[in-house]
Amino acid sequence: MKPTRVSTLLGWAISAITAGFLLPKIIIAGGGQTPQAGLNIILTLPIIGMLLLAFAIPMLRYRAGLAKVAKAAGQARPNRPNPFYAVRLVVLSKAIAISGSIFFGWYLGVVWLQATAPVLTDAIWPNLTAAIGALFMSAVAIVVERICRISDSDSAPSTQSKAQPEGRTGSTEVTPA
Repeated sequence: MKPTRVSTLLGWAISAITAGFLLPKIIIAGGGQTPQAGLNIILTLPIIGMLLLAFAIPMLRYRAGLAKVAKAAGQARPNRPNPFYAVRLVVLSKAIAISGSIFFGWYLGVVWLQATAPVLTDAIWPNLTAAIGALFMSAVAIVVERICRISDSDSAPSTQSKAQPEGRTGSTEVTPA
């Protein structure tokens, strides 16, 4: 699985910004109210990011153990985490990164609509807070996804790919620790 590219996240965010600006504008033109983020979404988005970071603690411990082994010769390698757990964590973090960019774009579009309105109301603050929470969630997901990547120099010699061309170092794909 390839790592999540920033261009992918930007594409989703720009699409959501457009929808977050235009759809509420249509709703307002029909006599409706501007959508406002509820307290549940304001709290849920950062909590999802914090839970994802908590799920990554075994991977962080493994990487710290590998760093100790690299510095001090003669130490035993740390126990590897379950590879299925690592793959599930990568897939979850990729999904959270994309959904976080969509939420961020939506709420940023709504904030943009509210900021360009003739009257600036207090309803802008919950939407801005939700956008910041979604950005936090997406950033944590990208970090966790990078934590789950290991380079070829960290893996055991028996697990390295023999098909890799000469002169190339490092892994470009996510590997299940």
